[in-house]
Amino acid sequence: MELSQIPFAFQSRLRLSVIAGLLAGPKNFRALQDLTGATPGNLGKQLEQLEEGGYLVSKKEFVGRRPNTTYRLLPYGRAQFAEYVALLESLLAGAGEEPAEEPKEE
Repeated sequence: MELSQIPFAFQSRLRLSVIAGLLAGPKNFRALQDLTGATPGNLGKQLEQLEEGGYLVSKKEFVGRRPNTTYRLLPYGRAQFAEYVALLESLLAGAGEEPAEEPKEE
């Protein structure tokens, strides 16, 4: 992956937060909402885009009489995230330390 090829999934703080949150395992909609602080509408739209992109899968079921949707990161999503992290690490490794600015005397 190159800097100019960063996938759409990592170009949004919310989508990146969702993927990072799912690395630890499946989570339901409410848990993802608590984790990200997103509104239900915005989170739902971003989850839909990630599912359409093949990053995650949803499973809808009823718990008692309540609908419950659980999201799980797919191997493709995990691999893309690993490539993204590797890109960031290579950028950091190649950046070198910038000298700190010395305070200006007045």
